[in-house]
Amino acid sequence: MKKILCFVAALAATTFITTTSTSCKFAPDQHDGDTVAASEFYPIDTSAIHAKKMAKIAAVKAGKDSVGIYYIGSGSTKDIIQLVSYPSRRDTMIYSKTRHVKVKGNADINHVVRVDYYLLNGKDSLVKYVEEVELKTNH
Repeated sequence: MKKILCFVAALAATTFITTTSTSCKFAPDQHDGDTVAASEFYPIDTSAIHAKKMAKIAAVKAGKDSVGIYYIGSGSTKDIIQLVSYPSRRDTMIYSKTRHVKVKGNADINHVVRVDYYLLNGKDSLVKYVEEVELKTNH
């Protein structure tokens, strides 16, 4: 009987020691240190930035291109001319040139020009005349 009582007492003591010393051993340590206000973690309000960006895109879409006025594109060569829409630069057209193209003013790349076409066979258009357009500036 004494052996059973000693055994139960030893079992109770072992259980008490293991549960009290290891119960919080596996809990994560919380080192709070310096705390930061919750407002610092809120994301930046991007709605105003997004609204400005969308307004700028809408303004570009609403803008009308001038009819018959183009920029000379960088893809222009001796035989072809690349015309880029003015002022938006959204549309690009490539035309062949006639044998003798009449040029009034400067027709270099990135200059604003007005173009006249020659209709070939009722279907194809060739560029026959290029005139530089002088833009009015308010300087």
